[in-house]
Amino acid sequence: MAPVPGSLAEALGRGPVMADGGLSTVLAELGAAPSGGGSALWTGEVLATRPAAIEEAHARMISAGARVVLAAGYQVSRMGAVASGRRPEAGDELLVEATRRAVTARNRMRAQRPGPAWVAASIGPYGAALADGSEYRGRYALARSELAEFHRGRLTVWGEAQRRPSTRADVWWCETLPDGIEAEVLADELVRASTALGEQGLPVPEIVVTMTVRSDGRCPTGEPVDEALAPILGGGALKPIAVGVNCCAPADVTAALERLAGITRLPLVAKPNLGGAWNAADGRFEGAGPSTPDPERLRRWLDVGARLIGGCCGTGTAELAELADLARLLSAH
Repeated sequence: MAPVPGSLAEALGRGPVMADGGLSTVLAELGAAPSGGGSALWTGEVLATRPAAIEEAHARMISAGARVVLAAGYQVSRMGAVASGRRPEAGDELLVEATRRAVTARNRMRAQRPGPAWVAASIGPYGAALADGSEYRGRYALARSELAEFHRGRLTVWGEAQRRPSTRADVWWCETLPDGIEAEVLADELVRASTALGEQGLPVPEIVVTMTVRSDGRCPTGEPVDEALAPILGGGALKPIAVGVNCCAPADVTAALERLAGITRLPLVAKPNLGGAWNAADGRFEGAGPSTPDPERLRRWLDVGARLIGGCCGTGTAELAELADLARLLSAH
């Protein structure tokens, strides 16, 4: 099936596209850093208390070169809302508001940066909603049915949001998945939600799936990333437009992309953090590496098939702009 004109898939077919950087990092630049271990919602807490800062952070990343921005729903859930002292329904409301703020930022920045830009709903793993760093370990003590119920609830909210242009995502980006079990369960729920949208005549978002990995292209559980994503890439019902890695050390990206390039011709995603280890109590990465992107490393990612490039935790607007310039330079040669 040919990509729809104006879609992210079509753009990726023409060449590299820049995604955004670390939302929490840019919020810190604005003096609105998430409260770390002080809230189960992380950037969702800023969304609830200082929504204009979320919108401004998206706008600044678009100004720095991002053409895909991920909304602030990564760690937002009903159980997180309750843990932060709110009604369960507040979690649903924040998921919708996250997309609204990203859409508003994208629309107002079009005058400054003409051309297409896409809003992605950030579909974080179950571990992110636990707010204890579990997404960097995976294999939660949870039955598949419980995991499916968690993701189904949030996808239902995002599906309803597709009815209104002001809260409509172009992409559903499943990010920082730690193991193949969650990837497979979430894939089934994405198919269910996408089918329901199509039957109602509503816009169906494109799908991007990214895992977090460690050395040798392996997930935190030790599972090779290509094996973790094989059920999705093996001709199943889910048809992602891109797959890859995010929120891993830059040094761990290449091996993961090489593994994935061996089983798919889809555009690959490279969206690493700056390295270091996640401190769940403080809500930040410690021991991050250099902020300057490595040209040779980025060239290898592009050679392997990376087409959706960006940053994660630690990547602020300056780092994102430098990465965008380097990716543009390397892809032109």
